[in-house]
Amino acid sequence: MKKFLTLLLLLATASLPASAAKKISKTLKKAHEATCSVMAYDADGTLIGTGQGFFVGERGELLAPYTLFLGARSAVATDAAGATRQVLKVKGANELYNVIRLSVETDKKQRTLAVDSVVLAVGQRLYLPPVSTAKKEAGDWLTVCKVQGISDGHSYYTLVGPSTPAQLAGRPLLTEEGQLAAVLQPSTEGDTLFYALDARFGAGLDIKALTLNEPSYRNLVFPKSLPEDVEQALVYLFVASNQNETTYYAEIVESFISQFPDNADGYIRRAALLVAEGDTSRFVQAEADQAKALELAENKDDIHYQISRQIINAVQADTAFHYSDWTLSRAAAETEKAIEINPLSVYWQQLGDIRYALNDGESALDAYLAICRMPDATSDNFYTAAVACEQLPDSYEQAVSLMDSAVVKASPAGATPDAGLAFQSAPYVLERALMKARNEKYRAAVADFNLYEKLAGTSVNDRFYYLREQAEASARMYQQALDDIDLAISINPLAVYLLEKASLNIRVSRIDDALPVLESLIAQFPNDVDCNRLLGYCYAVKGNKQKARPLLERAVSLGDDTAPALLERYCKP
Repeated sequence: MKKFLTLLLLLATASLPASAAKKISKTLKKAHEATCSVMAYDADGTLIGTGQGFFVGERGELLAPYTLFLGARSAVATDAAGATRQVLKVKGANELYNVIRLSVETDKKQRTLAVDSVVLAVGQRLYLPPVSTAKKEAGDWLTVCKVQGISDGHSYYTLVGPSTPAQLAGRPLLTEEGQLAAVLQPSTEGDTLFYALDARFGAGLDIKALTLNEPSYRNLVFPKSLPEDVEQALVYLFVASNQNETTYYAEIVESFISQFPDNADGYIRRAALLVAEGDTSRFVQAEADQAKALELAENKDDIHYQISRQIINAVQADTAFHYSDWTLSRAAAETEKAIEINPLSVYWQQLGDIRYALNDGESALDAYLAICRMPDATSDNFYTAAVACEQLPDSYEQAVSLMDSAVVKASPAGATPDAGLAFQSAPYVLERALMKARNEKYRAAVADFNLYEKLAGTSVNDRFYYLREQAEASARMYQQALDDIDLAISINPLAVYLLEKASLNIRVSRIDDALPVLESLIAQFPNDVDCNRLLGYCYAVKGNKQKARPLLERAVSLGDDTAPALLERYCKP
């Protein structure tokens, strides 16, 4: 049936009078002037492909085959009059339908085709302009034999016509009235059955905020435009900045500045890139960009914050050591300016971190406490303040109080430091236990370790049991300590745990329990100072001087401070 339909259409076309087939209106002849040949080049300037295209719209954008631009880094378009224009950037692309929209250098002489709303029907004729620039040369007429809907009201056409060369993909198809209707798709040389895409589909292709992740764009190395809406472009910038492709991201930043010269984001982002290069000769340009961003920004607090971050990054990379006043003190001053404008918690956090790095603990704590007084303060904010507070003299009680707040903040409303807590509070309870242990509040620490075990459930590990054992041993809770060190060993029999078990058994005068553990360890670590001292001690108190002496002597030779006294006490001749 398909072959029969094609034959009928071919016969219908062939039966047209010669004068009708060759007569071309002035409008169609003018449309030919909007067609062009396209040459694509790779990054080295090597020609990698040639093809067809045409200019559309008020801005003279180019529609061409997508495949022509795979691997291309630059391209030129030469129109029917012989004028050559540089192809600039991708404005939209679709790999599936093999069409790409690009911006080009324009001038007043450039002829373009208007993108009209054309609805085609089966049996309608479309004009295919010739590739030749000869004025008397006429194009071909193709006839629509099938119309398929694709997306957003656009169509895909099957057409029949005379046999034509295969390299005409990308040429426009026009109605008898000269309206742009479709873009010719690739075909095989000698075909009389053709396919075409609704021109409105190609002309409507646009880059969106998340376009970077689409295969149609990721497969192209050709420069790409940003979305025309600034908010969409900013999202596009953010996505690009997180893809670890610095060179490509730098190109996008330059495009953003070119496209939105009055927007501060482009300049502050370029400054960050210049600083990241680590070349202090580029810092002059970075400072100029920072100043420009500050001049243009509506939210100047954010720019001060970004400048501070860039200075911090340079200081941490040791690239700002000999440059101007780029120091942590300058970074703090920029952050303080941001806080004066808008005291956001993130600004206070950065100020606290800078002051902490400058060894100004009291000022750092003041910054962290400023966050804690905010309604949206988090558990992490209170935890950070507690850690900073603990470093100051006579601040244990305040530090624990801050840690209490961290514990409660992580749980649902109504919780108290020790009751009604949820699993989310467990990490902060553990940190509170360690803080108490560091400050020799061992029994209070054990209570927190027990609370952590209750909250964390089955997620406790060997390290937890070892840490709790340390606190229990220091609190003289020896049976609990022995039980916990055994639990740690049952999960992960590390040498450090086994040595701790032996040491703890010695402390409670369980020499017979310590001996086999130490004998096993000394076989594995014959030159470990602790193993030699402890095992020598065990033999000594058991009255076996013959075994004790060489072990204690070896401990002395390994630098142990206690072994000489043990030798003197237990191993005299």
